Amino acid sequence: MTASAYTLLADEALTLDERRTTYSPAAVAIEGDSISYVGPPTRETSGTVIRLDGCVLLPGLIDAHTHTPMWLFRGLTEDVPRGEWLPRRMRPLEALVGPRELRAGALAGCLELMTNGVTTIADRYNDMGEVAGAIEESGLRAVVAHSLYDRDAERGLRETEALLERFGADPARSRVWAGLGPHATDTCGPDLLRRVAALAERSGGRVFIHLAQAEAEVAAVRARGSAGCAAYLDELGLLGPTVVVAHGTYLTDGEADLVGGRGTAVAHCPSSNAKIEGRVAPVGRMRRAGAVVGLGTDAACCNNGMDLFAEMRTAGLVNKVAADDPAAFPAEVLLRMATTEAAAALGIAHLVGSLETGKRADVIAVDRRVPHLLPWHDPVANIVYAARPSDVSAVFVDGRPLVLDRRPVGLDAERILADGTQAARALAPLAVGG
Repeated sequence: MTASAYTLLADEALTLDERRTTYSPAAVAIEGDSISYVGPPTRETSGTVIRLDGCVLLPGLIDAHTHTPMWLFRGLTEDVPRGEWLPRRMRPLEALVGPRELRAGALAGCLELMTNGVTTIADRYNDMGEVAGAIEESGLRAVVAHSLYDRDAERGLRETEALLERFGADPARSRVWAGLGPHATDTCGPDLLRRVAALAERSGGRVFIHLAQAEAEVAAVRARGSAGCAAYLDELGLLGPTVVVAHGTYLTDGEADLVGGRGTAVAHCPSSNAKIEGRVAPVGRMRRAGAVVGLGTDAACCNNGMDLFAEMRTAGLVNKVAADDPAAFPAEVLLRMATTEAAAALGIAHLVGSLETGKRADVIAVDRRVPHLLPWHDPVANIVYAARPSDVSAVFVDGRPLVLDRRPVGLDAERILADGTQAARALAPLAVGG
């Protein structure tokens, strides 16, 4: 099925527009790639009518930070001591796979995200020229970036420029578009980051970088003479609204204020931070200082899932504990961190993130008739704290159905999972008990 005309009829719609408009019952009309009507059902319908009885319609969820190829590594990095996850566990695993395996893992990861109700991702990894083809094939909306390191800066910059040439940097012109992905503040020195800033300025591409995600990173940056990881980026002109920093797990209070004060976008990955570092990033402080915060799943090997419903719930729980305040991070804030605020973080709030006439038709339907979502007293709280990926019954991106009746449309899920599993067999020597 391709983008055409549809009318979606459901029991309810949470538009997440600025007025918090809801409709019950609800209709969303789709013409081509855009929403042409949101409101109560009318006698006039256009195109194919899809009845979603018992469902609530929502804007598609937006994953502000993920690495789809790392689907291959799920279950291989469990309970690792702090500081060992990346150098001692991930790097040996990554050496065992090549571009073909990464592409297979990426497509499987996209399939998982899609069926979990995610419609937009910010994805960055190695060999993104190959991986981006899988993401494009999946039907998801995505900004893609090749990971840049000092160790192979020239090759990485060529890969980045090739992605920019292939996809452009304008999300309004292409469902898949390109950004710039310096890996982190310890693996990218000043020269490389200055070149990244210059290329971002020329191309209009957003910059995506890990920030203060580990103690060793902080130590390496301070050894260069900077006060901290955020100060280092700020000195190079790489804090601000067109930069998306991930994690920020080891930011000091002053650095959190700096990140927020610059209006920087932040990708908060609460379950990854908890599992790998045993910490909660200071996102509450960053938001209060002015940062735009979206939720990210990180990779399937960081927390064993690619589930934004779980991230909303986890973000609420761990940040209430961190704030010592059960009223912190209300349910609506958490839902917006996976929709409207995540869209703003990626610079696409004019296109997606809410159900409004003229925006792109990225819509999901969640079946609210299951036992764990009843009674339906508070739709927002139920979505944030009780909904599961298995409740997602339909997914549309750019007006094209990607999931109907909980089954992928247009993708051979059995083949994709078989290919991904086959690609992961190269990792058997490092598997537990292997």
